[in-house]
Amino acid sequence: MTTPYPKDASCAFLRNLGWITTREQAKLKESCVAVAGLGGAGGLTAVTLARLGVGSFKLADPELFDLTDINRQTGASWNTAGLRKTEVIRRMILGINPEASVETFLEGVTRENITSFLEGANLAIDGIDLFEPRAKLLFFKVSREKKIFAITSCPLGFGASLLVFSPHGMSWEDYMGISPEMDERELILRSLFGLSPSPLALTYASPEVFDPSHLKGSTVAPGLTLVASLAATEAVKIITGKRRMRCSPYIFQVDLMTQKVVKKFYPFGMRSMLQRFKRALILKTMKIVGIRMENDHVAQ
Repeated sequence: MTTPYPKDASCAFLRNLGWITTREQAKLKESCVAVAGLGGAGGLTAVTLARLGVGSFKLADPELFDLTDINRQTGASWNTAGLRKTEVIRRMILGINPEASVETFLEGVTRENITSFLEGANLAIDGIDLFEPRAKLLFFKVSREKKIFAITSCPLGFGASLLVFSPHGMSWEDYMGISPEMDERELILRSLFGLSPSPLALTYASPEVFDPSHLKGSTVAPGLTLVASLAATEAVKIITGKRRMRCSPYIFQVDLMTQKVVKKFYPFGMRSMLQRFKRALILKTMKIVGIRMENDHVAQ
């Protein structure tokens, strides 16, 4: 005879205690996290935060799961192909915590809904595709205006980077050295470099890895698992005040394949002469090893 499970979902998070205090667990339950983009990065981060006991979510993504997402995206399977990412991740969160509040934004992040999307959120998670640079600009700009911490963690091969943008620190635009007047290709390339200024994975990258002319890049599951771990841990620190945060222009990078870790502080972001030279050198290296950098028809 099976014992029915209690209706109180708090028992699901008892094993967090010890690493998270009872008081901190209560703070997580009372918090709201806005996750923009539910692909490999955002989807798994949202689910990880649900397992940590975050009680309220706002999820934004306009896309459906595709079979090509299966290699890396939480929620992607043969059974969910063709279903909305927001609905699949919402169901996963409620399967973990039936008491959670989950609001979905089917249009993704837009100028029309960004204010509503961030309203009431304790922090924001960036899972927006690298090839949507203007959506990223909007996300970070409004997060800063609303005085919300914004976290971004970018996968690169079997590694990932972590950046936290404080509403009182260096902005996304200043760190990346970008402006809205730049074209999409320049925004993408500068953002790619700014997210991984120490290209730890470049030593084992093949020519198929990055192709902005066709709006695609290769990603593997371990890198995205690492992304979720980094972003969710930083979210716990922000919500609970558990430890001191290191915000932009500080960046943390780790690569599991090469077993390298880099922690750096860039006082001038990617705008300094040294970083501009380094960016040009790395992009040139990417061309030499055959990684496609052409820009025949990047979407406007």
